[in-house]
Amino acid sequence: MVKDFLARIGDNYYIYAVIICGVLAIVFYGFLNPEKKRSPYFLLPFLIVFLVLFYEVLATLMLTYKSINQKIHYLLTDDTFQGWNIWVFNIFNYQVSKLLLLGLIGINLRKGLSQKIIVSLGVIFLAYCIYTYFSEATPIYDFQPVLYFFGNTILIVASGLFFVDLVSEDYYININPLRYWPFWYITLILFQSVTLFLADVAFEYLVFENENVYFLFNYVSMILYIILLVVFNVLLYTGSNTISKLAKA
Repeated sequence: MVKDFLARIGDNYYIYAVIICGVLAIVFYGFLNPEKKRSPYFLLPFLIVFLVLFYEVLATLMLTYKSINQKIHYLLTDDTFQGWNIWVFNIFNYQVSKLLLLGLIGINLRKGLSQKIIVSLGVIFLAYCIYTYFSEATPIYDFQPVLYFFGNTILIVASGLFFVDLVSEDYYININPLRYWPFWYITLILFQSVTLFLADVAFEYLVFENENVYFLFNYVSMILYIILLVVFNVLLYTGSNTISKLAKA
């Protein structure tokens, strides 16, 4: 089983990086004190890293053991099984992880209005996610451009609200953004979401006219996501929201 799994991964360094980040996150989170384990500032980053590890491994397993993938496919639909594992990413990457990232940005907001906007975006997005499970027009086992567009858009808007808070709220006056981990991981979330947003908007043109640029967008997105996972790991390792050995948050 392990041999088949490793053979399927091949030289996919992105998967190896995800696995390393996921294992380290489990270790670092395990060493946090109970109070910090319950804190959303550490719990959410850990859940995000663990979720990425989970769905990347699951997606690879679904391609390796297609008989299992086929059984799950027919639990979702009666349509002919074509060997795809898109449902894994649709559920865990484009739905669950987007909600976790939205929540992580939300807990770093200080304006009451901004927090209400985040909650509203989360509820609307969750409602659309639930709709995809019952709509024949948006099957969960197939490509869902609207879902991808929607998920990236809410993260871009949420990130923008954070930066508005950063320059307008008294809470951030005495905080150096360059030494504040939320500034870095929300910046990475923003850049990664914008990259995917641009790739999705120009999907048809890039795929048919300039495929290399489309792949470049995806490579940049993967690199940004790995850096994001690394930042989460450092956050869990230090047990602090600030880049300082003395400051604890």
